[in-house]
Amino acid sequence: MLTQKEVTYLKENLDAEYLCIRKYEQYAALSTDADVKNMFTTLAGYEQQHATTLKNILNQNGVNYTSIYESYNKPSSAQNQQNLSFSDAQLMNDSLSTEKHVSSNYNTAILETVDTNIRKQLQHIQQEEQGHAETIFNMMRTKGYYKVE
Repeated sequence: MLTQKEVTYLKENLDAEYLCIRKYEQYAALSTDADVKNMFTTLAGYEQQHATTLKNILNQNGVNYTSIYESYNKPSSAQNQQNLSFSDAQLMNDSLSTEKHVSSNYNTAILETVDTNIRKQLQHIQQEEQGHAETIFNMMRTKGYYKVE
């Protein structure tokens, strides 16, 4: 049985995963660069896997939770291009900041989770989130949007 603190952390991280899915799908629709568009589409798929894992942990422990970010209309490129204008660099910078925040949230949840199996699953997700940040960082460097001094 999950502690109340574990339930809270799992819900918060599930919200973050769904927010990442929405962002990355929208950013893929907004991006003008094929490599960046592909990166965001791929990351959205990974974030969906994380959300499914977290949702399953909650459901298996009798917690029925629906994130406020869970359902939405997926964007189309034409629709988003008319309403927003962000550069690929801005989209990736926001995404890198998001991944840093999400990884930090997982760190707190990992340190305060009682169940060893759940802790291991969260550690695995956190490691993947750090990999997502590295993917974004490397794409930013490749495209000349992040210069390491």
